Parts: sequence; structure tokens; C-alpha cells
Amino acid sequence: MEIYISIDGVIRNLIQKFDYHYVDYYLNSDEIGEKLDADTGEVIKIETDEFEYGINEPVQNDNLLNSYKFISKEEYEYFLFLEYPIEIFGHAGLSYSTTITDLNKLIHDNPQHNITLIGIDELGKARPATLFFLSKNGIMANNIKFINSNDIEKNWDNCDLWITDSKKIIDLCPNDKITYKFNTKYNEFFTIEKEITKLTEIKETWINFSENSTTLTSTKSLTNAK
Repeated sequence: MEIYISIDGVIRNLIQKFDYHYVDYYLNSDEIGEKLDADTGEVIKIETDEFEYGINEPVQNDNLLNSYKFISKEEYEYFLFLEYPIEIFGHAGLSYSTTITDLNKLIHDNPQHNITLIGIDELGKARPATLFFLSKNGIMANNIKFINSNDIEKNWDNCDLWITDSKKIIDLCPNDKITYKFNTKYNEFFTIEKEITKLTEIKETWINFSENSTTLTSTKSLTNAK
């Protein structure tokens, strides 16, 4: 069984960290901002008072540009993927307090299933920052994959179950596949039949969760391998 788990939303609260740095840089600072020149690709300076930055509430995860005001998509991508990738992708918080324990248990207790963590539309320096995030949190995943959002439908051909907070991924789910919506404060604008707030709430008879600590079990295995 091929299981995909989206990193953002399910494991990492990216939007919370994005919001923090957006507010700190654009709304609470008088510093000169930067943007990419659409014609030359060069970084140019702009005064922040030349444009009214702000946030449209409620913030939703379907398109951050609908909620956070930028002069252009290029400026948004420069901010996210070149200026603050390690701060946002690398140092974002977890989706809930026991995310890592639950994810590692899911992986450890289901060796019969191929579990892959999915990063979507991670450009520039975002990918190495995500790998740092996964590493520093001790995530014991064997498979990590980065895809473009335009390739979501094609990637559904490769998995049987996808756990995600994304409406686009869920809407593209084939009839013979399974999807779980991971609920967050940023995707309350839609609902589906299968919804969870923790990985331990997955209700499939072929997915196991043991009561033993994954860390202790893994440590024991390493000791016996010496």
C-alpha cells in the first residue's frame, strides 16, 4: 500500500511561521523592502510606504496570495523561497504537539506499507530548509518527495491513500483511492467524509498503531544489531 502524507498542514504549521515573518517584516518594520524586477530578474529596493501591505482574514491555505498582500507574485516568491526559507520552512512549528511521535509510530508500525512525505511547490532554498526541519525534529521517514502542484493528479496514480490539508489534492482524488482531510484553522472552508486532527485518528483496519514507544523500540533494535 502506497501512502502519501503532505508535509505542510499535516506535519508542519508553515502558515503560522509565514504569518509571523510577514507581519514582522512588512507590517511592523520601517525597513526598505526588496522585490524582483519582472523584466531583468534583478533584486531592487522599494520603500514599504509605496505599497499598502496587509492581511485579508480569514487566512486560508488554498492560496496565500489571496490573504497576504504583495506587490507581485515575484515579490512573494522572493520573500518565501529566497529571503526567509530557513526561518519559515526550517523553523516552522509542528501541526500539533505529538506530531513527530505519531508519525514515527505510523512509519515504524506499518513496515508493510510504503509511506512517503510530500512537499509541494517548494522552490529556491525551500527544499534544503524542509530537509533541515525533518532532520531536526527526528522524523524517521525513508521516503521524501517534492512535487509541483500541477502534477498532483499524476501523483495520485502512484498512491492509494493521501493524508493532506489541501482541497486541491482532495478534489483530485480518484474514486478508487482514499483521502483524509487533516483539519487546521486554515482549511475550515471545506469538509469531506474522512477528517482527522491527529494521525492516530486514521480509521483503516490495515493501518496499525502499537502502544509501545517507537523511540524505545527503535533503540532496542539498534542495540540488538551491534
